[in-house]
Amino acid sequence: MPENISFGAHLVSVWLNSARFCTESGRPLPLPRLASNGGECSFDGLVAHVSKDIRARVVLDECLRLGIVRIDDQDCVHLEAMAFIPQRGFDEKAAYFRHNLHDHACAAAHNLTESGEPFFERSVHYDGLSSSSVEQLRDAVRTEGMQVLIAFNQLAAELEGQDVPEPDARQRITIGLYFYTEPSPPDTPPSTKASSS
Repeated sequence: MPENISFGAHLVSVWLNSARFCTESGRPLPLPRLASNGGECSFDGLVAHVSKDIRARVVLDECLRLGIVRIDDQDCVHLEAMAFIPQRGFDEKAAYFRHNLHDHACAAAHNLTESGEPFFERSVHYDGLSSSSVEQLRDAVRTEGMQVLIAFNQLAAELEGQDVPEPDARQRITIGLYFYTEPSPPDTPPSTKASSS
């Protein structure tokens, strides 16, 4: 991952998982922009918590450019996404595309070719739904799927805080969830499937 994306993802994870910057339910708090107004519980404090080597204003400008945060009339910074999801910035979106496609393809290839325990890879597909049903499912995936990923993020953050692996024993993970829709071919009879790999 490019450095700005790795830093941004770490920043959002701390914002969502550190009691100083979120509620008990993992909801991000609006943070005063300046340490002079919020001390350690400010956006300046959040950036300093993640790294002492970068100025908070640079981070704020980049987060604003990517649509990750907004500033309100009281000069508080609000997290606009429950994950580091750039709304703008082609390079940032392309980096996530490469990362997610790589890891999903590697999991699928492992499941096809390896004899060990398979990676979890499951999907549900239907081809006889109306547009309104698809919209209802899209909303459910957006809401409930995000809650599942937030829970995994919180668990991973807790485990990472407890773990102290040797440098050559560290492992990375990717847990993903996606939604896709397109028109069904008109001559295909409706069917329902639950697929597993």
